Amino acid sequence: MHILLCSSYPHLPDTRGGLQTSTDELCLALQDKGIGVTVLCGALGDGGGGPVLRDVSLGYPVIRAPDALAALPMVVAALDPSAIIVQSGYSLAAMLAVALETGCPTAVYLHNVELHRIGGTLPPDPHILYLANSRFTADRWRDSFGIVSYILPPVVRPARYQAAHTGDRVLFVNPVPEKGIERVADLATANPDVPFLIAESWQIGDDWRAWLRQRFGGLPNVDWRPATDDVRVLFEDARLLLMPSVWEEAYGRIVIEAQLSGLPVLASNRGALPDTVGRGGGALDLHAPLEIWTHALRSLYFDTATWQDASHAALTHARREILDGLRALDDVLARLAQHIAQNAPAVRG
Repeated sequence: MHILLCSSYPHLPDTRGGLQTSTDELCLALQDKGIGVTVLCGALGDGGGGPVLRDVSLGYPVIRAPDALAALPMVVAALDPSAIIVQSGYSLAAMLAVALETGCPTAVYLHNVELHRIGGTLPPDPHILYLANSRFTADRWRDSFGIVSYILPPVVRPARYQAAHTGDRVLFVNPVPEKGIERVADLATANPDVPFLIAESWQIGDDWRAWLRQRFGGLPNVDWRPATDDVRVLFEDARLLLMPSVWEEAYGRIVIEAQLSGLPVLASNRGALPDTVGRGGGALDLHAPLEIWTHALRSLYFDTATWQDASHAALTHARREILDGLRALDDVLARLAQHIAQNAPAVRG
């Protein structure tokens, strides 16, 4: 079996995010199972031209095209993959249509619930196998388009995230409004005796960085870190992860990454976060009074017994989630093989 994963978004190392990390670790997991895999992705730039490039720097082939949608038929003709998996992106609907036109068995892997950012609608067609990264994601797309998805949580490779030790900071990653930067600012101001560590993301711009430094400049208990390829260096300085997301997180993979180092997570109850955090921390109403957030933060930070219980629960939860995810991957691969068998003869035979 050879799988072509495609999206209009760029891939590592050109851009970094949950989709890119999840795609990377899924590709490696598939290769571990003896399955061939190629990634077709967008390329950085304005989309106005440029060459289609191929590299294997990540350990598997990546084809980077200024217009991934236009390149898809040519890539399929050259590779003759067993199946195409179309992933989230602004042109998801159009890319799905092109994938189906190639006659190759096609699946869609949904990584978020941004229904307005797919460039169209998704049909509940039996010739399409739908996958979703969480029950929350699957339910939202079912309610919106009537499609039924099989759950495939993000693959998380523990060795990439297990820190040698932990520290004393409240860690917050990706300081943007969607991730709850204002709630972080309020908590840091209300708790001057608690050290915070804010880690930037790769997408942060100079103007936004300057505004953030001005916004937090008067808070001596807040330290900053540039974006990093190795989040273990952040976990080594952290006592817990703070994730007061405003938008509906479809999964929140950094929760599991942090929990693998025994870090409890204090999150909002947006999207899939309550399930992703599990017993390894807590999930609060985003709009709950600051006093409630402060009480939960200080209890988890200062109460040694509370922290130890939450840390143990976090590690246990993360390990169970990873095992469940690997079982889900085996189940999805079996369904994908069946999908290929049911659809390939009709379109190729």
